[in-house]
Amino acid sequence: MWVFAGMVLILARVSAEGLTADLDGERSKLIIYSATDTKAIASVLAVFRHENPQITLEYHEFNTQELDRAIRAKPLDEQPDVVISSAMDLQVRLVNDGYAQPIEGEAVTALPSWANWRNEVVGFTYEPIVFVYNKQAFKEKAIPLTHESLASAMRIDDTFFAHKVGSYDARRSGIGYLVATQDEVTSSISGRLQESLGRARTKVYGQTSRLLDDIASGELIFGYNLLGSYSLARERRDHRIGVVIPQDYALVVSRAAFISKQAKHTTNAQHFVNFLISAKGQDVIAKRSELVALSPDIESLVSQQGQQDRTINFHPIPLGPALMVYLDDSKRRRFIKAWENALLPLKIAP
Repeated sequence: MWVFAGMVLILARVSAEGLTADLDGERSKLIIYSATDTKAIASVLAVFRHENPQITLEYHEFNTQELDRAIRAKPLDEQPDVVISSAMDLQVRLVNDGYAQPIEGEAVTALPSWANWRNEVVGFTYEPIVFVYNKQAFKEKAIPLTHESLASAMRIDDTFFAHKVGSYDARRSGIGYLVATQDEVTSSISGRLQESLGRARTKVYGQTSRLLDDIASGELIFGYNLLGSYSLARERRDHRIGVVIPQDYALVVSRAAFISKQAKHTTNAQHFVNFLISAKGQDVIAKRSELVALSPDIESLVSQQGQQDRTINFHPIPLGPALMVYLDDSKRRRFIKAWENALLPLKIAP
């Protein structure tokens, strides 16, 4: 049985003319299922609602794996209109399994190729995967700025890091599994890093917010491979933590959206997804939300960390069938087994 991690109903006024034109009210709705914190996307939803007061917008929040299970548990005629998740691999598999319909509009054709698969699932954010650290703990310590330096630091200063590092649980976090597998694809030292994380008795989490809370409080001193959008937003309002975009390479996740094949409010869904990827929608995301827009000023993020003279190798994860390789049951079991062997013994964070 699946449950909502949270649910928000955003209601818009419906004019008398609208009621006359649409007596049953069905065409005035838009139902969104999303693995995005309501707070992070609230301003985007508010602008869309303001510009479309005839639409009653219903937003349901899940974690990534809950969302995937919820979609698969529902009959096709009970699907939401729009599905949003940062677990790009799970989104691609849903689309591949026939849950989506084509997204129409000029904005789709302008997307970079890695953010669009078959015009059926599109990315609308650009979220680097980052390191997060407790500033007080690193007051007299060098902050690891690359994956290589992090692995070396954990090996050399093992007492400092022991039981004080946190990351996602690849077994129960969709985004955690995606990032862990993409690390293996991208980096030749991913295995060594996993072993270093294991020696540090890394604590693993299912939610970014809990992980950031523990880094801010000092229960942890370092967070590995966290979503940049949530981490950068927390850094702006919490002086206790710092964020590093790794200088050697930074995986980039794009929050992916698709329109359900059996959407009941297709016109509204098309309008909403096109808004997300439009110039106006991207501007709202960049300036008013806690997400990072698809076409962000990455240089400003880098310069904020005093790294103006550094070149970071941003590595956007492409939407496409290659993401489903690690979703094969046998492949997933082998990966999780290797991941557990490297990180065990673990103490699972509550």
